[in-house]
Order: sequence, then structure tokens, then C-alpha cells
Amino acid sequence: MTLSNDEYKIEGNGIWISKDALESWRKHYTLVAEHKKDCLLQGLYLGKADVLIDLLKMFEPLEG
Repeated sequence: MTLSNDEYKIEGNGIWISKDALESWRKHYTLVAEHKKDCLLQGLYLGKADVLIDLLKMFEPLEG
């Protein structure tokens, strides 16, 4: 997802993002998380361990 010039501004030591842009991101990632949850549950119900392992790998913590 990208921001247009009117959705953010860089000022001093911070970056300001509009409430509308943040709400849009929240909705998008909520839908993504719901989809991943549905896929995980479907794999669990179908007994597909390989599907579960692949989905769980997506949730490994980032190093850094």
C-alpha cells in the first residue's frame, strides 16, 4: 500500500500519517489476517499438516 502526498508529511523527527490512511491500512491488514486465519483453520480441519506448516512460517518473528 502506498501513501499519496496529502496522506503524510515529514516534520522534524517524525512522520505524520492521516487517520484515513491509517484506517485504510488497518482494514486491509485485518482482512489479510482474517484470510490467513481461515486458511489455517481449513488446513487444520482437513488434516493438511503441510498447509499448516507453510502458514505458520509466515508468522516467524523478524530478526533485527
